[in-house]
Order: sequence, then C-alpha cells, then structure tokens
Amino acid sequence: MTEVNFHQKKGAPMSTKHQYAGILTAVPTSLNKEGHFQPAPLYQHIQRLAAVGADGVVPLGGTGEYTSLSASERLRVVETSIEAGAGKLHVVPGILSPGIGDAIDNAKAFVAAGAKALMVVTPYYFRPTQDGILDYYKKFSDQVNADIILYEIPYRTGVSLHYETVARLAEMTRVVGIKACNPDLAQQMRVAELAASKIAILSGEEDVLPLHVAMGAVGGIISSSNLIPRQWAKVLSLASCGQLKEAIELHATLRPLIDAVFAEPNPAPIKAALAIQGFDFGDVLPPMLPASDALRRRLATVIAPLLARETE
Repeated sequence: MTEVNFHQKKGAPMSTKHQYAGILTAVPTSLNKEGHFQPAPLYQHIQRLAAVGADGVVPLGGTGEYTSLSASERLRVVETSIEAGAGKLHVVPGILSPGIGDAIDNAKAFVAAGAKALMVVTPYYFRPTQDGILDYYKKFSDQVNADIILYEIPYRTGVSLHYETVARLAEMTRVVGIKACNPDLAQQMRVAELAASKIAILSGEEDVLPLHVAMGAVGGIISSSNLIPRQWAKVLSLASCGQLKEAIELHATLRPLIDAVFAEPNPAPIKAALAIQGFDFGDVLPPMLPASDALRRRLATVIAPLLARETE
C-alpha cells in the first residue's frame, strides 16, 4: 500500500460554491456522573477542533444524543457550541424530533441562540409519503430562519428521500445540503445528478466517503473525525483533487478505527475513544450502555498508531 505523505503540499481542491463543504464533525454531548450536560469538555473539544482547522461541528445529532436530552439541555448544548466555535467554524445543530411542533420549537430556540444552519432529520415514526415529506420541510422552512441540511438515514428512520424529492426541496425551501446516510449508492448517484449543483452533498457514511466524493459529495458529517480530524481532512482533500486511489489507500488505514467506533451503538465507542485520549465526556444516556471493556481494549489498540500520525 502506498504511504501517503502528510507533509506533501495539498493540491487545489475541486472548486465549490457550497458554504457547508468540508468535514463537519458530529460531536458527542459531554455529561456528568448524574447524566446531565457538562459544558466544559464540549467547549474545550470544539476549540481543539477549530485549532486544527475543522470546517464545522454538528452537535445534537445521533452522536450528540438529541433524543435523550431535555429541551433545556439541548439549548445549553447549542449555546456552548456556538460560544466555543467563536465564528471559526460552522456550528450546525441537529433537529431529530419526529413531529413538526417539537422540531420547530427547538429550531427557533437554536436560531435565537445564534445558529445559522440546522441539520433536520426526515420525519419518522409516521412513515410519510414523499409529498408528506415535502410539506413537512416546506412548513419548517417557512417558519424557521436558518439554512437547512437534510438528514437522511433510512436504516434508523424507516424513511427514504427519493432523489426527485431532494431536488424539489432544493428548489422550494431553505435546504442547502444533505447528510446522506443512504447505503444505496445508486440512490446517491441520482441525488448527485439532480442536486449536486444546488446543494452540498455531505456523506454520512464513513465507510465509503471517498466514493461519495467521487460521485459528487463535497464533504461529510462524521463521528470519527472527533479523534483524527487531520487525517479525515486529508482523505477529503485527496478525493476532492481527483486523487481517488490515494484517498482510498489512506482511508483504508482508518478502517480499523471506523470498524471499532461502530462496533457498539454510537456514541458510546466515541466517548470511550475520547477518554483514551484524556477527554472525559462521561457515559451515555439510556437506553444505550457504555462501551464494553473488550471494545475499550480494542479501541486503545487501533487508535494508538493513528494518534501518533495525527501529530506528525
């Protein structure tokens, strides 16, 4: 396997007009022993990510345990994230509510706290039609003054966005991007064909991010960049410059970590890996459980060489 030189001069990435291009890190929510939000670790972590040139952070996604937190704690997470970002990176809070009322209420609170963009999951539980999804996002867009990044993750929500729906949303709403977690690569190709010129396609699948870039993605919203942000930035840079072979080779060296951080329900492994690095984010909230001892040992083994390379 070809060794990638981390000190080589970066090629000029593909030009893009999309504001939210790049690697946006889905950050976990730091909790104290009682399971309540503890601001300091998250604040410091976002500052560290900003210092190494991260493009953005996404608090309150699945990694941020949105659905397990109270509305008041969600707002505190957003306030802390925006304050820590200090305008140096994008802060795009997630909205993972299944119903329009709760989604809009949370969104308006986040916007009042300073959020300029929101990642909004497809409405789930109800199993809506594509027309129902269009209506949902249109009502949300009409009432919330923020850019919208669609969050499609059908293996969790049971709802898939048809590529024509994505294209229509790009025309009729505030939608400016999509976090694409659909494992159907043919679907991703059609989305790129219809909408890549209109919205930022951001991969949500760490396993195949270089391939998503080859199809038209301009970045990703991912979790393991909490741990090795520079190497993920390099994977994206190589893929965006057309050096797909080199991007795939570098990506392959990250696979043992990717496999480990998703070996048990997210974000328990991410929090365990951060603890190995000396960053205490606490445990996870029910119904999830902390990472197993076996996984903690595995994480310590696979992350060590990557952390050494991260500081080269």
